[in-house]
Amino acid sequence: MIFSREIEPLNLKELLNEEIKEEMEFTKEAAIKSGVNLDEKELYAVGNMIKVRKLERELEEKDKEIERLKAQLKTK
Repeated sequence: MIFSREIEPLNLKELLNEEIKEEMEFTKEAAIKSGVNLDEKELYAVGNMIKVRKLERELEEKDKEIERLKAQLKTK
């Protein structure tokens, strides 16, 4: 296993967007293999979509907290 010497911040929003794309691709592949017509029905893996939305909300709250702390540091 090779690790980079440079450490980059992890962009969780990009990671969530990738997860959503992968989930939709998986759902499409499963529908095609099952013979379901995607034009007639829109399929979503509800459980994972709910988890992703929950994580998005948590990220939004963390972003708000970061901004609040930054503002607090500026006033000191």
